[in-house]
Amino acid sequence: MKKFLCVLCILLCALSGVFANGSSETSADSSRPVVRVYCGWAETQLPNWRALVDEYNANPDNPITIQLEFFGSSGYFDRLNAEFLAGDPPEVFQLTKTVFNEYAAAGRLYDLTDYLAERGLSETLNKGAQAWAGPLVNETGHVYGFPDFANTSCIFYNVNMFKELGIEEPTDMESLREAARILNENGKKAIVTGASDWCATDLFAKVQAQMVGTDILIDAYMGNAQYNDPVLVEALTVVDNMVKENIIDPSSADYNDDEAIAEFVSGNAGMYTAHTAMTAMIDSLAASMPGFEYNIIKNIDFVEDPLISVPVTWGQMWCVPADCDNVEGALEALTFLFGEYVANDTVEKVGKIYNVESWNKNLSHPALRTAVDYQMPSSATADSFYLVDMVSSRVLENLNRGIQQMIQGRLTPQQVLDNAQQTWVDEQAQRQ
Repeated sequence: MKKFLCVLCILLCALSGVFANGSSETSADSSRPVVRVYCGWAETQLPNWRALVDEYNANPDNPITIQLEFFGSSGYFDRLNAEFLAGDPPEVFQLTKTVFNEYAAAGRLYDLTDYLAERGLSETLNKGAQAWAGPLVNETGHVYGFPDFANTSCIFYNVNMFKELGIEEPTDMESLREAARILNENGKKAIVTGASDWCATDLFAKVQAQMVGTDILIDAYMGNAQYNDPVLVEALTVVDNMVKENIIDPSSADYNDDEAIAEFVSGNAGMYTAHTAMTAMIDSLAASMPGFEYNIIKNIDFVEDPLISVPVTWGQMWCVPADCDNVEGALEALTFLFGEYVANDTVEKVGKIYNVESWNKNLSHPALRTAVDYQMPSSATADSFYLVDMVSSRVLENLNRGIQQMIQGRLTPQQVLDNAQQTWVDEQAQRQ
């Protein structure tokens, strides 16, 4: 029996660490306060962070020990909520935009407005990112999170294929149609995407941002507008027409991200549409394809007189609890992880677009460099908020599935958005 209990205890101890992918190891002075930093989602589990944090922790002059905790997205918010209820939340934690909105509205987050000013970031942090870091209704202009990495919604193109076929980089719908015609006549798909997942809604986001901006998304989320508003139906109809004209290849409905990127990298398609975070996946597949060269199209006007050029996801929010016991330690960790030293290392080794322009000076990746030089300057406003980040997970799932079915010819734009609106109504009713 004693042997069984010993084995059971060992198993329980092991299982207690299964949820987290691991904590940063440290040889730091154990007398220093430990600051826990919770990281979710694969995109933020940067390969250089562990070594940098270990380097920080090994320096006896630093005031805290940073403990990185990496989690999978499944169950992350349940864990975070449980720790808040128990009165022991982490000192720094990561939130998606929609969950951040809820936490900010509930008064759970520490006001970082003065912190940004003291670091000089009130002037240098991208204005779109600063708007992103406030609650949806933000009359005071205060911020409650630090937005990490920006990604622009973009269209990647095969540089050599465009050169060989004499295709000019498109700038509007007319030139995009011409590019698609040439590609199709040469046995190539024009644009592919992973429409079985979030990239379906990314297509919608590209046109919606140019046509109507962000206000209607905020109003729909707050219940003051609807997702099936005629102007949003009009925006989705533009996407539907691109499918019918074979600009967006209908085969996209059957692809996930990996499959769509494979079509692009293998030379079966001239363009691939997503956002700039997908460069890592493209580069991984392209490593076995010598001679493959790609970039992103600088700008395409899907509508006349667009409000902005492209929507931008300003990243995840990194937050501190409103009643944090060690605010100074939390801000120290935030300053290190999102300071110029770590930024320079991340830009060079990982390839990420930061929300402070000067931190991107050593960014050499051609596609990301194009995004920084041509897309970010014209989209640095609150009107560039990314639709994918501005809806609940249920509504996003419904939109993804609906737009996929629209590409298959099974639903109209009106039906897609009617279903999305009903999903939101049902979700709100369940919360009451």
